[in-house]
Amino acid sequence: MSQVRKCETPEDKVVEILSKLPPKSLIRFKCIRKSWCTIINSPSFVAKHLRISMDNKLSSTTCILLNRCQVHVFPDRSWKQDVFWSMTNLSIDSDEHNLHYDVEDLNIPFPMEDQDNVEIHGYCNGIVCVIVGKNVLLCNPATREFRQLPNSSLLLPLPKGRFGLETTFKGMGFGYDCKTKEYKVVRIIENCDCEYSEDGESYYERILLPHTAEVYTTTANSWKEIKIDISIETRWYCIPYSCSVYLKGFCYWFAYDNGEYVFSFDLGDEIFHRIELPSRRESDFKFYGIFLYNESVTSYCYRHEEDCELFEIWVMDDYDGVKSSWTKQLTIGPLKDIDYPLTLWKCDEILMLGSYGRAASCNSSTGNLKYLHIPPIINWMIDYVKSIVPVK
Repeated sequence: MSQVRKCETPEDKVVEILSKLPPKSLIRFKCIRKSWCTIINSPSFVAKHLRISMDNKLSSTTCILLNRCQVHVFPDRSWKQDVFWSMTNLSIDSDEHNLHYDVEDLNIPFPMEDQDNVEIHGYCNGIVCVIVGKNVLLCNPATREFRQLPNSSLLLPLPKGRFGLETTFKGMGFGYDCKTKEYKVVRIIENCDCEYSEDGESYYERILLPHTAEVYTTTANSWKEIKIDISIETRWYCIPYSCSVYLKGFCYWFAYDNGEYVFSFDLGDEIFHRIELPSRRESDFKFYGIFLYNESVTSYCYRHEEDCELFEIWVMDDYDGVKSSWTKQLTIGPLKDIDYPLTLWKCDEILMLGSYGRAASCNSSTGNLKYLHIPPIINWMIDYVKSIVPVK
C-alpha cells in the first residue's frame, strides 16, 4: 500500500478529486486551469467519472430527469404553456421512511423555437435521445450540450396527389455499441400504400407495407438503411411516459401484434429480435410497458379491480440475444388514481405516475404511497445518471 502512495503523482490526486464532482462543478473548473480542462476533457477521465456516477446510482440518492409543463390561462381565455426540464434527487430515510427530494430546473438552449413538445425515445450514459418538433437530437442535460441529427432518407413528405407512399415514424432507440465504441440511434418506420379522397383529407384505401429501419452512428454522422423483419401488424405502445430501454448493447421496446412482447435490437450486429413475455392472460393481467431496474429489463402488467389497479413487476433474466426467462419480482396494489409504474428506484420503492401527471413513490412492502409535490403536469420521467459524456 505504501508503494502505491509513493507512485501517486499530484495529477493523480487531482483526477481522484475531480472524478467525484458533479458535472456542473466540472464545467466551472474547466475555466479555472488549462491543465484541469485537459484532464476533464480526456476520454479516460470521462469514462472514470461515468463509472463513479453509475456506482453512486446504487447509493441512497437517486437522480430522476423529468419533463414537465405548466399551462397559464389568461382572462381573455388565451393560454400559454411553459415546458421545463428538471432534475430531482430522491432519497428516503431508512428509519423514518420519510421521502426527501429537491427539484432543479435546467436551461437547455435547443436550436429551435418549438420546444413545447419534447418526446424522449432513449437514454444511455447520461445522454438522452429526444424529438423536438420534427428534429431528432442527442442531448446531455447535465452539461447542456446537444447534437442535432441529419434528416432521415426513409421518412418522406406526405404525397401531394391521390396516390402515394405514406411513411410514419413508429419507434426509436438509442444506445452504445461496445464493439465499435460509438453511440447509435435506430429508427423504425411504418410504410403504407395510400389512395386519398379528392380533398386529400381521408383515405379511400390504405395498404400496410413491410416496415423499414435505419441506423445513425455518431462517428459517420449519417443514417443507413438496415433490414427489419417483423409483422406489418406490429405496433408500439405510445403511452406518454414510456420510451425505449438500453442495456448492455441492446435496445428494447414494448410492442404487440397478436399479443404483447418485447422487441430488441442488437446495436453491434444490427439485428432485431422478438422476446416473449410471460403468459398472464388467464389471471386477467395485461402487460403494458417496460423499464430498467438494477441492470435488468423489467416489464409490468396490470389488472383492473373496481376503481383501482393491481400491478405485477417482472424481471428478465439471462438474455443472450435469443433466449430469455422472466421472474416475478413483486405485486403492488391495489392502488387508486395510479396509471403507470416508472422504475424501482430502491429495492422496495417504486416510482409511479398517477392521475393528472402527478408522481408518487410507493413502498411495495407497506403499500404506503407518498406523492411528490411538483405542481406542473409531468410529461415523462427517467432514472438518470449525471455524466460529462460529450455529444458533439
